[in-house]
Amino acid sequence: MSVAWNVQNGELDAVKQTVNDQNVHEVYNGRTAVQIAADYGQTAVIEYLISIGANIQDKDKYGITPLLSAVWEGHIDSVKLLLQHGADRTVQAPDGTALIDCTEEESIRELLKN
Repeated sequence: MSVAWNVQNGELDAVKQTVNDQNVHEVYNGRTAVQIAADYGQTAVIEYLISIGANIQDKDKYGITPLLSAVWEGHIDSVKLLLQHGADRTVQAPDGTALIDCTEEESIRELLKN
Protein backbone atom coordinates (compact mmCIF):
# COMPACT_ATOMS: atom_id res chain seq x y z
CA MET A 1 0.00 0.00 0.00
CA SER A 2 1.14 3.55 -0.62
CA VAL A 3 1.89 6.03 2.13
CA ALA A 4 -0.95 8.27 0.94
CA TRP A 5 -3.43 5.37 1.10
CA ASN A 6 -2.31 4.42 4.60
CA VAL A 7 -2.61 8.03 5.76
CA GLN A 8 -6.06 8.67 4.30
CA ASN A 9 -7.38 5.40 5.69
CA GLY A 10 -5.96 5.94 9.17
CA GLU A 11 -3.63 2.94 9.09
CA LEU A 12 -1.49 4.30 11.93
CA ASP A 13 0.78 1.26 12.33
CA ALA A 14 1.56 1.26 8.61
CA VAL A 15 2.15 5.02 8.68
CA LYS A 16 4.57 4.60 11.59
CA GLN A 17 6.48 1.99 9.60
CA THR A 18 6.87 4.20 6.53
CA VAL A 19 6.86 7.83 7.69
CA ASN A 20 9.55 9.14 10.02
CA ASP A 21 11.26 12.40 10.91
CA GLN A 22 13.49 12.03 7.83
CA ASN A 23 10.66 11.86 5.27
CA VAL A 24 7.69 13.48 7.04
CA HIS A 25 7.84 16.44 4.63
CA GLU A 26 7.78 14.27 1.51
CA VAL A 27 5.12 15.25 -1.03
CA TYR A 28 2.61 12.79 -2.49
CA ASN A 29 0.84 14.15 -5.55
CA GLY A 30 1.27 17.72 -4.32
CA ARG A 31 0.38 17.12 -0.66
CA THR A 32 2.24 16.11 2.49
CA ALA A 33 1.06 13.30 4.74
CA VAL A 34 -0.33 15.71 7.34
CA GLN A 35 -2.34 17.51 4.66
CA ILE A 36 -3.83 14.21 3.53
CA ALA A 37 -4.56 13.14 7.11
CA ALA A 38 -6.35 16.42 7.84
CA ASP A 39 -8.43 16.10 4.68
CA TYR A 40 -9.63 12.67 5.81
CA GLY A 41 -10.03 13.49 9.51
CA GLN A 42 -7.39 11.01 10.65
CA THR A 43 -6.59 12.55 14.04
CA ALA A 44 -4.35 9.73 15.32
CA VAL A 45 -2.26 10.00 12.16
CA ILE A 46 -2.15 13.80 12.45
CA GLU A 47 -0.97 13.52 16.07
CA TYR A 48 1.79 11.09 15.09
CA LEU A 49 2.92 13.21 12.15
CA ILE A 50 3.07 16.33 14.33
CA SER A 51 5.10 14.40 16.91
CA ILE A 52 7.76 13.64 14.29
CA GLY A 53 7.94 17.18 12.94
CA ALA A 54 5.23 17.62 10.32
CA ASN A 55 4.70 21.28 9.43
CA ILE A 56 1.01 22.05 9.93
CA GLN A 57 1.37 25.47 8.29
CA ASP A 58 2.51 24.14 4.90
CA LYS A 59 0.22 24.70 1.95
CA ASP A 60 -0.39 22.01 -0.63
CA LYS A 61 -0.21 22.44 -4.40
CA TYR A 62 -3.59 24.18 -4.28
CA GLY A 63 -2.62 26.63 -1.51
CA ILE A 64 -4.57 24.74 1.17
CA THR A 65 -3.28 24.18 4.72
CA PRO A 66 -4.16 21.13 6.82
CA LEU A 67 -6.44 23.32 8.95
CA LEU A 68 -8.35 24.58 5.92
CA SER A 69 -8.78 21.00 4.69
CA ALA A 70 -10.15 19.91 8.06
CA VAL A 71 -12.49 22.92 8.20
CA TRP A 72 -13.82 22.33 4.68
CA GLU A 73 -14.41 18.65 5.37
CA GLY A 74 -16.10 19.28 8.74
CA HIS A 75 -13.59 17.27 10.78
CA ILE A 76 -14.05 19.01 14.13
CA ASP A 77 -11.61 16.78 16.03
CA SER A 78 -8.93 17.43 13.44
CA VAL A 79 -9.63 21.16 13.61
CA LYS A 80 -9.31 21.07 17.42
CA LEU A 81 -6.07 19.11 17.25
CA LEU A 82 -4.49 21.37 14.66
CA LEU A 83 -5.48 24.49 16.60
CA GLN A 84 -4.06 23.00 19.81
CA HIS A 85 -0.77 22.58 17.99
CA GLY A 86 -0.72 26.18 16.78
CA ALA A 87 -2.27 26.02 13.32
CA ASP A 88 -2.72 29.51 11.91
CA ARG A 89 -6.40 30.39 12.13
CA THR A 90 -5.87 33.52 10.01
CA VAL A 91 -5.17 31.61 6.78
CA GLN A 92 -7.52 32.09 3.88
CA ALA A 93 -8.82 29.82 1.18
CA PRO A 94 -7.07 30.21 -2.19
CA ASP A 95 -9.93 32.46 -3.34
CA GLY A 96 -9.41 34.79 -0.35
CA THR A 97 -12.33 33.52 1.75
CA ALA A 98 -11.69 33.82 5.48
CA LEU A 99 -11.27 30.48 7.24
CA ILE A 100 -14.31 31.03 9.45
CA ASP A 101 -16.44 31.51 6.33
CA CYS A 102 -15.31 28.17 4.86
CA THR A 103 -17.71 26.16 7.01
CA GLU A 104 -21.34 26.18 7.99
CA GLU A 105 -20.61 23.98 11.04
CA GLU A 106 -21.29 26.22 14.01
CA SER A 107 -19.07 24.13 16.31
CA ILE A 108 -16.11 24.66 13.99
CA ARG A 109 -16.89 28.36 13.61
CA GLU A 110 -16.81 28.67 17.42
CA LEU A 111 -13.40 27.01 17.57
CA LEU A 112 -12.06 29.41 14.96
CA LYS A 113 -13.36 32.45 16.86
CA ASN A 114 -11.43 31.66 20.05
